[in-house]
Amino acid sequence: MLLKRQFIRILLTTISLTIGNTLLGQERYPFVTPEISSICHNTLEYVRIKRQLEQQQFQINQEAHQLEQTLATLNRHREDLVEEQEAIESELAAINRHLDSLAPKRPDGPKPKENIINILNERLSFHGSYGLNINQLALSNWAAGGESSSTGKAFANFILLDKKKAFEQKLTGSFAFGISHFSDRRIEKSDDKIDLTYALSLNSKQRLRFSAVATFNTQFADGYKYPNDSTRISGFFAPAYLTVSVGPTFKSKNENFQIFLSPLAGKVTFVTIQDLADQGAFGVKKGYYTAENQWIPGENIAASVGVNAIINYKQPIGKSITYTTMLNAFYNYTEKRDDDRLRLDFNWENNLNFTITKYIKTLLFIHLKYDHNTTFPVYQTIDDEEVVVDNIPKLQFKESLGIAFVHTF
Repeated sequence: MLLKRQFIRILLTTISLTIGNTLLGQERYPFVTPEISSICHNTLEYVRIKRQLEQQQFQINQEAHQLEQTLATLNRHREDLVEEQEAIESELAAINRHLDSLAPKRPDGPKPKENIINILNERLSFHGSYGLNINQLALSNWAAGGESSSTGKAFANFILLDKKKAFEQKLTGSFAFGISHFSDRRIEKSDDKIDLTYALSLNSKQRLRFSAVATFNTQFADGYKYPNDSTRISGFFAPAYLTVSVGPTFKSKNENFQIFLSPLAGKVTFVTIQDLADQGAFGVKKGYYTAENQWIPGENIAASVGVNAIINYKQPIGKSITYTTMLNAFYNYTEKRDDDRLRLDFNWENNLNFTITKYIKTLLFIHLKYDHNTTFPVYQTIDDEEVVVDNIPKLQFKESLGIAFVHTF
């Protein structure tokens, strides 16, 4: 307000001087100097700025008032919603009390224990297959030679899996027993195996994990040196192999490929038939006579330490063919031998499964095996007579092809 009064006073003084000088015929006194002009200009500028600020302040006050009204409306709406929610919760509580009053009361006493079967069904998965494989050959007046025969083999396979986030347990079993019947009424065993594998793995969700694996292998019945069925060469627990290993396991994303490698594994060989143990069969220490002509029987157990590797692979081929293979290899680096025999044992099974119908399949089975402690005689003809001159390990080979009736569960 003071600036406005000063500006009016200066303006009236300037006008009166200018008019008075003009009426009196005198020169105008140069009262409006540059300094006065500058002061007037700045004063007008301040007035303009002040008006703008006052207008902005008025707009801000208007907007603040509108926001206060909006917040008040929202608070009233929130209070209404809270009251409505409390009413709904009260009605639900009343309904629940009514339902509880209708339900029969549980008798007093300890809660019944959960059924162990139900617990296992939730945790475990069990699947596999069993069936009968048949192969038959008939010859009559066949110039090229041969012998009529029929072969039957019963088999069963299963997988019991307990899979959790922290660990995984897996028990795998493979059993087979087969016989062959020839035209001269001779019966020979064609297949015989009991294979069990137990694996405990940590971090089951990871592709690379730490595992402990135990494998056990033996057979059901006695084996003979066919066609001579009076010389027994094997039997139940003669031999039997128990291998315990620890190491890393790698599995592919679809779990069709798995490899286990143990740098430290223990293998125990059992030969419970004393006649075979006395002969030192399958690597056990054989019996001997002392200097006093006292007989020391052969040992029934032989232990070794080495490297163990297990490889499993499964590959579908088209819609009706599946190829599976399993290789188990053990290298003994503690056994001391005087010969050049390779201290490597391996068991390699290959299966080619041709699906014809749901229950009928064609199975091609190829089995390769090498055991440096399982020897075979080497014959040499001396004076027109075959004489055993050595016993050496050899690669064992078995192949079978036949029609199988299979049930999968």
